[in-house]
Amino acid sequence: MRILIVTAGSRGDVAPFTGLGRCLLGAGHEVVVAAHPPFAALVGGCGLGYRPLPGDPQELIRDRGRASSPEEARAVLTAFLDGLADGVATAVGDGADLVLTAFGAAPLSRTAGAAFGVPVIGTYLTPAFATRAFPPPGATDTHDQGPEGNLAAGRAALRGAEELSAGTVARLRARLGLPADTPSASLGDVRPPAPLRPSAFLSSPLPPHMLPRLVEPPVMFGR
Repeated sequence: MRILIVTAGSRGDVAPFTGLGRCLLGAGHEVVVAAHPPFAALVGGCGLGYRPLPGDPQELIRDRGRASSPEEARAVLTAFLDGLADGVATAVGDGADLVLTAFGAAPLSRTAGAAFGVPVIGTYLTPAFATRAFPPPGATDTHDQGPEGNLAAGRAALRGAEELSAGTVARLRARLGLPADTPSASLGDVRPPAPLRPSAFLSSPLPPHMLPRLVEPPVMFGR
């Protein structure tokens, strides 16, 4: 099977997926990683194929830091995300039987997957679903806020992530000829789209050591 792993961000967003890629390669699959150019050598050095995603996260941080206004900072981020969207679409369009996507690139990966008819599965480094079981990773307050507080915080985190890329996703959908009202790229629903439900991970063919059970799988998505 031709597997494309899509991940965007820093080295910490890319390096863990080289281990996953090596595992899949050892299982007999053809594995390609789509990442920013600074990580081409990292990916290639692990014996994996590489497809470039435009942009350099370090340059993005510097450019946003030099912005003279919030509007200019937003424009810099928008340009980066639009370039990233085109890169993800090109990477998926270049051929794959399955796409595994990191969380940050998930809306773009799912949009490209919908356009090219390629199934997409979320392979997130941290839990990325709203649940009453625990607060979302990366939240300002990571202490347990109780069932309702955890669920509300998770929903807010997903809404924020969705809003960040909403314009980029809409423009990508238009460029790829997808209808604007199809929710294939939504992150904000409490119950994630079927390809990204936790059962996709629990039934994964990956070796057990790749799937440590750090916590019990949340069963309280909307209840």
